[in-house]
Amino acid sequence: MSERFDRAWFVEVSAALVISLAAAMTSWVGFQAALWDGEQASHYAQAGAARAEATAAVSAGGQLQTADLLMFQGWLNAAAQDEPALQAFYRQRFRPEFATAFEAWTRTGPLTDPAAPASPFVMPEYRSARLDQAQRLQKHADEQFAQGQRANDIGDRFVRATVLLAVGLFFGGIGQTFKSITIKGVLVALAFLVCLASGLLVAKLPILELKFF
Repeated sequence: MSERFDRAWFVEVSAALVISLAAAMTSWVGFQAALWDGEQASHYAQAGAARAEATAAVSAGGQLQTADLLMFQGWLNAAAQDEPALQAFYRQRFRPEFATAFEAWTRTGPLTDPAAPASPFVMPEYRSARLDQAQRLQKHADEQFAQGQRANDIGDRFVRATVLLAVGLFFGGIGQTFKSITIKGVLVALAFLVCLASGLLVAKLPILELKFF
């Protein structure tokens, strides 16, 4: 009788401990899943904002390139008509980015050397600060999106751990409805194994801390 009582007491205490552990882990794991969902949303929002800025930078860069092309065409027409004053007029109004490429292009002798570059636009000196900015913003957007994907994957793993813990709570809870100590013991053992599996899964995941400020 005493041995049966000791066994029943052990099973009951074990069930209480396993259920308490599963409940505490469920709360903590669910909390981590929520934090990672927030981290995912933050990265996605930053990626979206960076892409919007990149699009605006590309648009502005394209407009500036069009302006450079129009000014260059004006200079070409003035050069073809041999009007030095008009050529000087256009050159004085070149944007600094284009003027640098234009000066490098003129040093190649484009009007006399057929092998010279076709225009200043193909010169390595021709760069657009706005388009360079667009590339940096797009790269930043890609990085933020990748981090968002990572946060999403981690959050999903925490959710899977929560599901496992729910199964453990089910086994531990339903075991209390049986009078058989053997059945209770088996269900408590299953609950413990499920909680252990969930703990091993969570142990491999990075942890976020709640930021109050």
